[in-house]
Parts: sequence; structure tokens; C-alpha cells
Amino acid sequence: MTPTLHTDRLTLTVLSAHHADALEAFYATERSAWVGGPSDKAGCAKLLKNAAKHWDEHGFGLFAINLNVETEACGMTGVGDPEWFPEAELLWALWDEKYEGQGIATEAAIAARAFYYRSTGAKTVVSYIHPDNGASIKMAKRLGAVVDDSAPTPHDNNSIVFRHPAPEAIQ
Repeated sequence: MTPTLHTDRLTLTVLSAHHADALEAFYATERSAWVGGPSDKAGCAKLLKNAAKHWDEHGFGLFAINLNVETEACGMTGVGDPEWFPEAELLWALWDEKYEGQGIATEAAIAARAFYYRSTGAKTVVSYIHPDNGASIKMAKRLGAVVDDSAPTPHDNNSIVFRHPAPEAIQ
């Protein structure tokens, strides 16, 4: 069973081939640089295939963010735990700047993080954020995450590791 999450304004559905066109449009832009882009159609197809496999193997993964009043996805959020990551990571991305500044990514990430904690029993999750990504640094802080200088990064890159509060600290 694939979960669907609802907030006051949003519906989060499992990221799937249904979202391919919107995902490809996003990954064709420089906006995607913070989440592994830019990428072409084949790269997006691989991302979607890996996302589906992740859900099958772990029972959690990436969600598409849908405004309740719209049918088209406007971004993605969720927790990934690829084998090359030291820890599971909460990520977020809005696919078009017109959605920024409305709290959409924050609301979606809170719901995705709560789902991850609830479905796995995990007590922590991190976000790996490039030091130049000021918007995501601000958002991580809004989510209550704090810098964890002792935590390793994927491939020892220069990301800042933000550790999110335990589930009992945010209820």
C-alpha cells in the first residue's frame, strides 16, 4: 500500500512515473542543482525507478507535493536512505520559484518527516545541505534542525549536516 499524506493545504503522494513530465521540467533547470541536477529525461527516469525501488525496499521515500487546489505537483519531499549515505536524509525541493515563500516546502517536509518517524520508529534524520544553499539552511532551522559537526557526509563532501529533532521533541 502506498501512503498519501494530507495537510491543511497539501496532498503528498508517492513520487512516481505520473510525475515524470513535471520532474523532467524541473531537472532541466538550474533550480535542480541542490538535488543532483540538472539532468536529462534518462536521468529522471532513473531517479523515478530508484525512488520506486526505495519505497519497495524501505517502506518510505520521496513524495510529490500537490497543492490541494491543483492537480499538478509543485515539488518533492521525503526521506531517502541510499546505501552511500551515512544516514537517512530528509530533503525538499520546490519545482518552480512561484511556490516559494508560502510555507509549502516546510508544511510538506514536516508531514514527510512525521511519516518517516511514525513508519520506521527512527529517532533522528538529517538533511545534507550545501553551504551556498541559504534557503534550505533557513528552512532546516525552521524545522528545528541544528548543525551536527560530528556527523559524516556522503562521500565526505562539504555539505552541512542538519540533525532534525527526535519525534518526541516535536509533538
